[in-house]
Amino acid sequence: MAFYIRSLKTNSLLRQTSETRSLSHSGKVLVAAVFLSLSLSYICVQPDADAKGRRATHSAGGGGGGGGAVMLTTPNPQNPLEHNNRAVELGSKGLWADAIREHEIALEGDPYNEQFKTNLSGACLRYGDMLASKKKYYEAMVQYRKALFADPANAVADRNLDECLKASGKNPDDAKVRHQIAETAETEGRFRTAQVEYRKVCRMTDDGASHADLARSLMKDGQDVAAFEELKIAVNKQWNDKIEQAKCHSMLGDLLWRYAKVARDRGDRQAGLKRLQNAAVSFRRAVTLNPLYSDAIQGLKEVAREAVSISGSFDNHLMLAGAYQLSGDFEHAKMEFEECWKKNPNSPALARARRSFHLAVVMNPATPPAVLAASLQKAEDLLRQNNQDPEMLFIYGRGKEQQGDKTTALKAYQAAASINPHIHPDLLQGISRLGGGPAPGTAVAAAPGAPGAKSAGTAAGGAPGAAAPAVPAVPAEPILDPRRFSAAEGKMAAGDSDGAKKELDALVDKNPKDAHAWFLLGRVAEKKGSLDDASSNYRMAFNLKDPDAKDAMRQVDLSRIQNLKQEAEKQEASGNLIAAASNWKDAATIAPMLPLPQKKLSEILQKLGDSKEAERALKKLKDLDKD
Repeated sequence: MAFYIRSLKTNSLLRQTSETRSLSHSGKVLVAAVFLSLSLSYICVQPDADAKGRRATHSAGGGGGGGGAVMLTTPNPQNPLEHNNRAVELGSKGLWADAIREHEIALEGDPYNEQFKTNLSGACLRYGDMLASKKKYYEAMVQYRKALFADPANAVADRNLDECLKASGKNPDDAKVRHQIAETAETEGRFRTAQVEYRKVCRMTDDGASHADLARSLMKDGQDVAAFEELKIAVNKQWNDKIEQAKCHSMLGDLLWRYAKVARDRGDRQAGLKRLQNAAVSFRRAVTLNPLYSDAIQGLKEVAREAVSISGSFDNHLMLAGAYQLSGDFEHAKMEFEECWKKNPNSPALARARRSFHLAVVMNPATPPAVLAASLQKAEDLLRQNNQDPEMLFIYGRGKEQQGDKTTALKAYQAAASINPHIHPDLLQGISRLGGGPAPGTAVAAAPGAPGAKSAGTAAGGAPGAAAPAVPAVPAEPILDPRRFSAAEGKMAAGDSDGAKKELDALVDKNPKDAHAWFLLGRVAEKKGSLDDASSNYRMAFNLKDPDAKDAMRQVDLSRIQNLKQEAEKQEASGNLIAAASNWKDAATIAPMLPLPQKKLSEILQKLGDSKEAERALKKLKDLDKD
């Protein structure tokens, strides 16, 4: 059959030999060298001297090799190695179902034994081949997927699964088809089938959504460590749907929150706090992408409360204040800000956060009147000190509009627009909404009703009754203050990386599209030795068109894949192309914008005869060259 692929030409030499293992048995030593090549030929393990002449009778139970009693030479299994040896012997007799059961028992007893995984994968593949030869395609696909779950690098099982899908009328090269199979399996609770299919989709599309789907399935299956690795990959990939991207960040936050609880329960206070902070970052990013994401907001509140219970620091209280603010619980947010003020009243971070609080108060139509009045009073106080603050003018106007004082609101809006019409997306809309929207270039007076404002006739220092100066032409983008990086750059120069990071975090919180702030965050992370964070920040800067980000990102990514690169080159030199391809695939996943892994992967896949995967890698390489 076309789908029954067991080519000795390409696979008979690609054997993986296990380390020799020693085990005491009846006072003697049983030395076993069990291996299974990718051409899937078993080598039977010989029993020790005391076992010679002893025969075990085994009744075949659906092994596919016929019924009746079968004489076995291996001893009755008492440990993982003996179960593995029994499985090898059963496989050599064609009793694949029984062999698979014994391999699974061996792997349960020694779950990190790579050779046991390879042997189980090989047995499932051979059983699948036998079923496929009888045109039992569905049953064969079950076995091929078991083979791929045990060993995702089993390329023969992957190809044979594709052939069975094709024989059953489905297109194995259509990512939507594979995704539908995975989604159905996940819904039905068949998580391992789902994981095999999601991994296939990841190889086909290599986008954030696919890796997030795989991570979700892994979490449902209790594989948190593997899920965490996939989520780290997912958040750094391309996304087309911000809602789904937010879910991915929230999922990562949930997992980090779970890890934090584990650290807390074992008494590791520092690890717990670090994980809580990382979880908070993930939840905050989720809310940035989807401000109405209630699950992420709730998650942020929970981790912030836990952080405060462990350490009542300024930063933790500030984090909790922000969480309450996002959920609309302004009374509790105000209490937390007061705690921050007690600890560090002159903190620039606190000043920025309180501005954000007042803005949230006036923008929320459900704000209690007393809270709204308190924020307006604060805005008045600040405007008496500086009546040229466009953000505070907008906050004051928005609050007045919410109170129903449209005349004062309009004047405050116009005063803000005369200074910076882009201080908030709702500013020009508010002027239009209140019926006073002047076209660019017409006169806009300062708001007489606004605190600290002059009368219309003297707004620009002119004679009473004179027209106010014209509103400046609307720029295409908000004008950013070039001095905004001075504090961060000063701390970077002084070697205060943590202080620089706080300054830059505040800038990107205020304006998530500040490309150079993301770039500088990458520099800080790189200086601290956190290459993963550096790459993520550089990638964000690159997406926002920072001119220096691309080269910086590729340089960091090259460092991140050095170990994989060296191992791949070593395996290729020794002739183990499959292991080399696996390492280059991992490198391409870690550094998706780096051309080298895609180039090398394409070359090695061509040598292995896997033209489909080679073409995909080559296409990604061409796309990178276009960029």
